[in-house]
Amino acid sequence: MKTFTQILTESKKTYTFKIGLAGEMAEGFQDKLETALKKFDVISMSNGKKTPIQERPLDFPQLQNMEVTYYDAEVGYPTTPQVLQDYICKCCECEQAHVIVRNANDPREEYQEPKQDTAYESKLDTLEMEQADPGAQVHVAGNRVMDLLKELEVARKERNTDPMQAAPEGSSKDIDDSENTKAVIGG
Repeated sequence: MKTFTQILTESKKTYTFKIGLAGEMAEGFQDKLETALKKFDVISMSNGKKTPIQERPLDFPQLQNMEVTYYDAEVGYPTTPQVLQDYICKCCECEQAHVIVRNANDPREEYQEPKQDTAYESKLDTLEMEQADPGAQVHVAGNRVMDLLKELEVARKERNTDPMQAAPEGSSKDIDDSENTKAVIGG
């Protein structure tokens, strides 16, 4: 049976972040960044990957004509991207607008993943849909509209009631022109 300390050491959680820095980095900046991350028990940090100079960098739309360097860092101490970003700005003497920190679960990471170039396949034509109900296509779209129109026509023919049949017959004996013979104003 394992002791509590063994279980605790085996269940050690790590936190991954992607750090983006806009602009040219001074020589030795990566060492300075790694030293700053030691406060958060840095486990690993990748070498910086530079993007080409872009008119509007993806993560920095307020900046123009800059290159961006991205670092992948894994730390053992729990922190938030905002706290880590502020700490990097202070320790590495960077402007706040030139630094971005995102964790691995950030939704902005999705749009930067490489897209799969697979052909589009309609879900209605898949094998699962055919096995569920092979005749299901008969009950949708244009086929169903025509069936509904046929049903309505049959229902109209089956209905034998005349809407005017229940209306009372009136006579014009009680109507005369004795009212409204004088003008409302000045009369």
